[in-house]
Amino acid sequence: MSQSLSEDKILALCDRLERLYTPAVSDVLDDMGHRNCAMSSGFTPVIADSVVAGPAFTMAEDKADSTLLLKDMDPEFVVGLLDAFCGGLKKGQVIVVDTNGFWGAGAYGELMATTTKYYGGARGAVVDGPIRDIPRIKEIGFPVWARGNIPTDSVGRTKLVSINESMHCGGVEVNPGDVILADTDGVIVIPQSVDLEELVARAEEVVHAERRSREELRQGKSLREVYEKYGRL
Repeated sequence: MSQSLSEDKILALCDRLERLYTPAVSDVLDDMGHRNCAMSSGFTPVIADSVVAGPAFTMAEDKADSTLLLKDMDPEFVVGLLDAFCGGLKKGQVIVVDTNGFWGAGAYGELMATTTKYYGGARGAVVDGPIRDIPRIKEIGFPVWARGNIPTDSVGRTKLVSINESMHCGGVEVNPGDVILADTDGVIVIPQSVDLEELVARAEEVVHAERRSREELRQGKSLREVYEKYGRL
């Protein structure tokens, strides 16, 4: 169970996860009895071929009750929100944002990406909704996965519902500290109840077996031969 591991150990295991891929990890999670760990389809990386793994830092948003513009808001209130968000971040975490189905504004953008990367030390972000400022996010090299894009600002359109609390994102329950793995194929949530060390070790074995299977198939071996030898297709 990842709850019993130190933060450094978890991040070291996340480094190993980043050398794997979500289908292999998903297969092992299935074998371990955890079959509802993949977020729904449609999460696309802003930076092609990105891979990120880290403990979840959650943020839930929803449609705003007012239409106040940033210039009309109390600066102390705005700064307080940013402090509450960034102050809880720990190095190596992955930010997970749920918009409660509201797609009318960018739930994440350049300034948040810059702040969370350089001030908070986050590894990346996963957003169940649209984002904006995509060219600038690419420029700073911050891995973000999102379900779409839109140019409109979130100020006056969205409100913050919770920070670092349990929530649902992409159809999956996400708790603070669950490990997120995201790549081109999608996003996986690894619950803290999973033995992370066992999962990583078994997934590494799967990747090794698949690599050998791939090599032998390219050499002209039959599917039957390869499957009987490695148990993977």
